[in-house]
Parts: sequence; structure tokens; C-alpha cells
Amino acid sequence: MSATPPPGLSVKANTSSAISPLSAVAHGTTVPTAPRPAAFTSSGAQQEAPPNGGAQPGSPREAQLMCLREVRAEAQDLLAALDSVRRGETTVKAYAAYVRRTTADIGALLVEVTARSDEIRHLRNAWEQMEVNPLIASPEADYTAQEQLHYLDMLAAQIRRLVYYVGYETIPTRLNEWLDGARPGYYVPFHLVFEDEMPEREDRVRILNYLAYSPEAIRGGLVDAPNGLIYRFAAAGSARLWSLVKIALILLLCTGVVVGVCYVSADEWPLTQAHQARMLVGWLAVLAGVVTHVGVGGVKRAQTQGGLPPVIAVGDFTKVVNAREGQIMLKVFTALVGFFGLVFGAGVAQLTIFNAFLVGYSLDSFVELFRGSLEQRATAQVASLKKQLGVEG
Repeated sequence: MSATPPPGLSVKANTSSAISPLSAVAHGTTVPTAPRPAAFTSSGAQQEAPPNGGAQPGSPREAQLMCLREVRAEAQDLLAALDSVRRGETTVKAYAAYVRRTTADIGALLVEVTARSDEIRHLRNAWEQMEVNPLIASPEADYTAQEQLHYLDMLAAQIRRLVYYVGYETIPTRLNEWLDGARPGYYVPFHLVFEDEMPEREDRVRILNYLAYSPEAIRGGLVDAPNGLIYRFAAAGSARLWSLVKIALILLLCTGVVVGVCYVSADEWPLTQAHQARMLVGWLAVLAGVVTHVGVGGVKRAQTQGGLPPVIAVGDFTKVVNAREGQIMLKVFTALVGFFGLVFGAGVAQLTIFNAFLVGYSLDSFVELFRGSLEQRATAQVASLKKQLGVEG
């Protein structure tokens, strides 16, 4: 492969070797500066957490976020270009013009970032460390392969820190924008959506854990950190209460079905009115098994998060139900299928409290087993009917 940079990277003109954040101003470049956004809370304390809401289009905050995203894009593209040096396909000297222009662009963008917080200060420090990296300060110099690899490793770590702090500032606002356009019950797959902006999964987990333990940072969203999902819930309390009513109605309907099948009068029907109490108790045991499984699953996930206890906010109960209304309804329907799988698959005599509880606890596995058994029976029955009717194929 040629040592000449690709066309998409060589179009940037060469600039002066001065690469400080003020380099663009020093060389006569006009840099528009946005008004400094409010960086203090109403109590006068400095706001160091990510923004709680989305920035309004055209606002100073939106301009700041756009600058930060451009800084991230420039830094990531720079690292991607220099990865070809790591692979031995070219040299840093071949990318000297691109490196000069890109670093000048990053410096000019950082001049426009006037917000103040711990994270912005860390971001500027990461950039200042990048500036003194020999590959950035003197890309035209000759370096041995070992020196290039060493400096590239340093640069990769510095860019990773810069990208992390940019994400810390910008991702909450992006999430709020996504959630504002979603209906209750939808979710945002965090790792899938932000993989390009923050390639390192470990860094994305750090951001996600912060959001999980800072609920005010996300507007209208519940964070499921272990699964990397953020669920949308309705802002109106009436809509969340209506979700509770619908879940209650679904449970009553399913209970009515469990009781009603005992009154079916048909030949070879295995149930009678005498089984009504057994059926009702068995159905409640299945539901208890489902709830227990959900609780145990929460404890297991907590153990994988360093042993921290799960966050149980009773006031968020309606939010959880509203955000996962569809999943809860599906789980109730699946429980009903598993219950009847036990009744008709194993027989009414096997409908004990313990068996029903185990069905609810291991619902997914039991339904899959029942489905396979049912398909086998259906296939055998169809084959028998075809044989009796003399139908082939």
C-alpha cells in the first residue's frame, strides 16, 4: 500500500506547527464564540453533572454540544487514520498534513467550548496531553517502528479519555431527544445506539451506570443498566395509573378464563366444576412463581454489578409498569399458556401447588417444552388423520 494518505484525508491543508487551543486565533482565523451557558444551579452551586434536559435548537447549549461532538469526530477519525501506521501500512510523516490540519481544527473547536465543569476541564487536559505527544507535535519527524508504536499507544489512551468526557457531556441530551420522540413502552438500546460515539464498552457501561444512579439526568426514561436498555414511560400520572388498571383487567380476565374452563360441557373434557378450587389455586401458584423468578433475577443482576443492592424506589412503581406494560402483559399470557400446558399436558392430578409454582418459576423453559410436546402430538395426529383419509404427502 502506498504511503500517501487517502484522498479523503489529504484534502486538509497544511498549517503551522502551533497546535494549542488558541492556534486558530493566533493565525488570524476568526472563531465565533457562543455565549457562556449557565453553569450554576439556582442555589449557586456549580453544576457538574450532565445536563438534565435536551438543548433547544439554536441555543448556546446546543452550539456547545455541537462543538463537542465535532471534537469527538475529529479525534476518532485521527486515531482511525493513524491505525494504518500501527498496521505498518504507512508512516506518520505521510499523514503530517492531515495531522496538522485536524489538530488545528480540534483546537479551534475547543475555543468555542466555553462551558465549565469538571468534565470539560478533564477534556481540555486530555487534549493538552495529546498536544505534547510527539506524533501530534512533530508528525514530520522520523520515528522508529518501536517509537511510533509507543506514541500511538499513548495517543489512543488520550483520545479514549477525550471521547469519554465528550460522551459524558453530550449523551444525556441525545438520550432525552430520543426519548422525547418515543412512545411509552419503547426502549433505546444504549450500547447499539452509542457504539460509534463511544467504541469502548467499558466506557459506555460507566456512563450507563451513572445514568442509572442519577435518575434526574434522563427525562421520561428508566435505565436497565445490566441489559443496556432505557425504557420510555409516560410523563402524565393518569397514563401510568391507566397502565395499572389494564394490567389488573388482564389478570382478572385470565383468572376468569381459568375458572370458566371448569364449566365447559363437552365430551372428553377433563375438567369439571369440582376442579374449580384446584384450578384457581394452581393459577395463583403459577403467578407467584413468575413474581419470585423476577425477584431472584434482580438479585442475581445486582451480584454481577459488584454486589450493590438493587434500587427499589416504591414511588417509581407506576413508571416501571407503564414502561414495561407490553412485556408484563406478554408475561401474563405466557403464564396462562404454561398453566394450561401443565393441566392438559400432565393432567389435572399433577396440578399441585408445588408443580404450579415451579412452572411459573421456570416459565420460559416449560412453555418451550410444552410447545415441543404439543407440536409432536399435532404432527402425529395429522399423520394419523391422513392415513385414515388415504391422503398422501
